[in-house]
Amino acid sequence: MQNPDFSIFKDNMFQKTRSLIEGIVPHDKLSEINMSIGEPQQTPPDFISRMLSQGNCDWHSYPKVKGDIKFYDNVKYYLNKRFSNIGDWLNPLDKFLLPVPGTREPLHMLGYCARGTKPHPIALVTNPFYHAWRAAGLISGGEIKLMDAYLENGYLPDLTKIDDVTLSNATLMYLCSPTNPHGAIANEGYLKHALMLARKYNFLLVVDECYIDIWRKKAPPSTLEIARKFTPDKQGKLANLAVLNSLSKRSNAAGLRAGFLCADPKIISSYSQIAANGLALVPNPILNVAGEIYRDTVHNETVRAHYNNAFKLAQKYLNCSIPEAGFFLWLYVGDDLMFTQLLWKHMAIKVIPGSYMAVSSNGKNPASGYVRIALVHPLDIIEEAMKRLQIFFQNIWQERQDYD
Repeated sequence: MQNPDFSIFKDNMFQKTRSLIEGIVPHDKLSEINMSIGEPQQTPPDFISRMLSQGNCDWHSYPKVKGDIKFYDNVKYYLNKRFSNIGDWLNPLDKFLLPVPGTREPLHMLGYCARGTKPHPIALVTNPFYHAWRAAGLISGGEIKLMDAYLENGYLPDLTKIDDVTLSNATLMYLCSPTNPHGAIANEGYLKHALMLARKYNFLLVVDECYIDIWRKKAPPSTLEIARKFTPDKQGKLANLAVLNSLSKRSNAAGLRAGFLCADPKIISSYSQIAANGLALVPNPILNVAGEIYRDTVHNETVRAHYNNAFKLAQKYLNCSIPEAGFFLWLYVGDDLMFTQLLWKHMAIKVIPGSYMAVSSNGKNPASGYVRIALVHPLDIIEEAMKRLQIFFQNIWQERQDYD
């Protein structure tokens, strides 16, 4: 017995990639390199283990929906330092912010917050998508409409092409900046346009900012900064907006499952009710650690330097373009499914075919022809992978293309 709507989950990109290369035996003299998952392999801040091993770190207490004063003080410090005193603007911070166990669960459950708010609801989801965005559309009870992100539109959905009827029925819009998988940064004008649409047509703009602290040259703006700049005094500070932030990528702490939701107080209230009645909460010891990680900025500089060096290796061996942000190499190869199979067979490297990260919209898949390569490993492994890719392109893939 299963909800028939769950059929959309059968095209999960990781499951499909496993099936695609199943039965293919890679070269037995090469070590396997899994570059299909965006799971940072670098060491997180060393004080995490020390804090969690202390006898008085409060494992005995049930976690609470709200964070404690220390957590809010630490996040306020981070917001002030990273986003030009946003923490001071959002005062009191606990009115606008909740701790969350990473971003996946809240991204999904925000769809529940929007459920029943319009008679003919539509969830607008960026395509390619992170699976939690589409799951939110499903739980919102609305029709899921995809907003394609192509190279031609800067890897960001063209918001000017959404018609008035669709916007009037919209309850949710999911954007990501920097984008996954492309690493493109939405500028101030783009984010302002999105926020103004949300307020004009009264839907919730959800912006996934889990990659916002990994950039090459210029720090990406947060939609929180846009809200401060373009919100009239008479309007709520974060009206129609929800922003998600996580420590998974910023701090190499994917296993910690900690981050925050910063949103319209009405959304904070709704989400608090859901969380209090059935969601996982952030345990107190982890909350304490998360606050300290947000306060510490030195380790994040090391993280960014690592990814900068990783992309320099990619450019050295593949002569490819480097994305503005994030840690994914979004590489055009042509037949992405065959490329993924042959790369695994000949070079023992796992990647994600772009086709599996999106679905066809208007007869075209916006991610077809690309592969996503996660540059998350130590630099020696990344260099080895780039060397293999260079050989693959020159000696195997090029021959295949010439033959075809």
